[in-house]
Amino acid sequence: MKNDNIASFEAEMATINRPGMDKLMEYIRKSDFYTAPASTRYHLSCEGGLLQHSLNVLDALRGILRPSGLGNPDSWQGNGLPKAWDYVVAGKVVDTIPNESVTLVALLHDLCKTYFYQVSTRNAKNEKTGKWEKVPFYTVNDRMPLGHGPKSAMLVKTYIQLDSREMYAIWWHMGFTDSSDTLSLTNALKAYPFIWAVHNADMMASYMMEDNGGNKAAFKSDTPLSDSENDPEFYEAPAYEVDE
Repeated sequence: MKNDNIASFEAEMATINRPGMDKLMEYIRKSDFYTAPASTRYHLSCEGGLLQHSLNVLDALRGILRPSGLGNPDSWQGNGLPKAWDYVVAGKVVDTIPNESVTLVALLHDLCKTYFYQVSTRNAKNEKTGKWEKVPFYTVNDRMPLGHGPKSAMLVKTYIQLDSREMYAIWWHMGFTDSSDTLSLTNALKAYPFIWAVHNADMMASYMMEDNGGNKAAFKSDTPLSDSENDPEFYEAPAYEVDE
């Protein structure tokens, strides 16, 4: 499953043609992006969870949007995807986004979670043996404390150019759940409605598609994402560890 996800991720990223993509992919491959969890205990808190979540957000986002130029054969790419997507609200198109932007924003919105988690241990009683044992759990060890969405945007911009809509969508992808600056976010949403589509896709993936150890049954392949899902010795992080 993990190798399949890596292949899917890299195939999607290969469709993005911008200077610096080789350096960005080098950063991703050298980091823990392919092995890190998506959270300590809320969703996909398992090895490979961050990678799975990124792919889930892309799937959810494409489900929210509508292919632009329906009925026009020139509106489609050779890979079966549209050249652009429409964000439709109450029957009206409020934003039209290039497919490359949709792919890039969805897959890299949580790049901030590289070098963010670590595995720690604590003592817990084994229910079968009654003995106390050291058991693993994920905890936060943020080695680049630069925030969340802004950090992802800054990391991506270190390697490739982002247009304004892409930068704002990554920067504000947490919506009102992670911002006290409501005025700035409100103004950003007015300028770039795509932000809200990305936020909704992120919430759909986190709450509707994903459990702690893998995708929920309706969104799951035949191969489990992680053995931790069925492993009673893999414990959740303590309640004081808070992250997305």
